[in-house]
Amino acid sequence: MTTLLLVRHGETDWNRAQRLQGRTDIELSERGRADVAALRALIAPWHPATVIASPLARARMSAALLSDLEPIVDDAWIEHGLGDWEGATPAVIGPAYHRWRAGALVPPGGEPAAAIRKRVSGAVRTAVALPGPVLVVTHGGTIRAVLDRFLGLGADRIDPVSPASLTVVDVEGEGARLRQFNALP
Repeated sequence: MTTLLLVRHGETDWNRAQRLQGRTDIELSERGRADVAALRALIAPWHPATVIASPLARARMSAALLSDLEPIVDDAWIEHGLGDWEGATPAVIGPAYHRWRAGALVPPGGEPAAAIRKRVSGAVRTAVALPGPVLVVTHGGTIRAVLDRFLGLGADRIDPVSPASLTVVDVEGEGARLRQFNALP
C-alpha cells in the first residue's frame, strides 16, 4: 500500500476571477503562495519521500513551497484540457457548465473522459511504484479523476477540490481508501 498526498495547487488570479484554466499555464497569486505555505504544516507530518508535480507553473510553484525535495515533473498529472472553455467563466458558458461539473459533458475541444481515466490510472501506477508517502501536486480535475477511477466517486458525488487543499488516498493494487478529502490548513 502507498499513501498519496494529493494537493491541489494554490489560488491563481484566474481562480479568483472564476475563469477556467485547464492547461493554460497561470502562476500562483500572492494569496495562492500564502495558502500553499500554510498547507505545508499539514504535509510535514506525513514525511513525503517523493514529490511529483504537474508541469504547469501553478503546480510546480506549489510543490516548491510544500517540500524541499526536488519534484519529479510528470505530464500525466496535468489538468484536464478544457478546449474552447479555457479562460471562460461559468456565466459565459451557461447551463453546460453545471453538466460538465457533474461529469456529464466534455467541453468543446476538451479532453474526453476515457482519456482522462487512462492517463490518471497510469499516473497513479507510476506514483505508487516510488518510495512513499508520495506528495503529488496537481489540479482539482485530476484529483477528482483519481477519486472517480479508484474509489468510484464521480464528479456528481463530490464537492469541487479547493485550492491549496490536501486529499489523502491509500492505494493498493486497483483499489484505494480515502483517508482525507479537501483538508485546508
